[in-house]
Amino acid sequence: MRLYISADIEGIAGVVSRENLAPGRFEYEPARDWMTEAVLAACEEAKSLGAEEVVVSDSHGGGQNIRYEKMPSYVQLVRSWPRPLGMMQGVDVGDYAGALLIGYHAGASNLGGTLAHTVSGEFFHEIRLNGLVVSEAAISAAIAGHYGVPVLMIAGDDVAVKETQDLLGEMASATLKTSLGFLSALNPSPDIANQRLREGVRKAVSLIGKREPFAVAAPVRLEIRLRTRFMAEWLSYIEEVEQLDAFTIAYHAKDMVAVSRFLQFLTSARTALG
Repeated sequence: MRLYISADIEGIAGVVSRENLAPGRFEYEPARDWMTEAVLAACEEAKSLGAEEVVVSDSHGGGQNIRYEKMPSYVQLVRSWPRPLGMMQGVDVGDYAGALLIGYHAGASNLGGTLAHTVSGEFFHEIRLNGLVVSEAAISAAIAGHYGVPVLMIAGDDVAVKETQDLLGEMASATLKTSLGFLSALNPSPDIANQRLREGVRKAVSLIGKREPFAVAAPVRLEIRLRTRFMAEWLSYIEEVEQLDAFTIAYHAKDMVAVSRFLQFLTSARTALG
């Protein structure tokens, strides 16, 4: 049995503010440890339940948050950016029994959720796939679904868990903290949070063969409401892009892989241009 894990940081227990999110901020290094320990707890539980290999995508920020040296021999770790499948890179290689989404957060236009955003809080207000407002969890599930891999579990704050289950249906879950606002949450101890993760992984494994992949019909109409008028105007110069209003564009993609590549292009442009 092989399992895939996509791990973000905003939904990890203890993570509550921008000080946890990037190198150089005063509480980033502890947050890296919390994220690493959460991923290890999930991997160890999966191994105990029969997983021979777990592929983990480090899916936050620069993609170099999880402490590589702590990964056991049965884990492969996807690191750094850009990469064509974004938060789900590696889900296209080999056969998987299912995918687990750990440390995820609510979407940008959700009224609640700690550190809620979708793909880029800097650039995007809202993302839609074929008219459906989606979160990062739904985008990840749709990419996994393109390769026939079902999402078995969501772990994050209570708002993210509910939002994901509303979008994707009932699945295994682990509520790692209770959101009190955009920059606050009620957090259990790390031991309790990781115990919840282990329980969620046990439930996820019991769902193997019982959940269908999340399918988004192709071709895919990707709509993005952007934070600046200029970005919408600039993107309208691309032939496949239609500007819908001053802040919103639509991109006509052949499938979810093309959607992922387009999102990676947008969020990596600044890095590529130096």
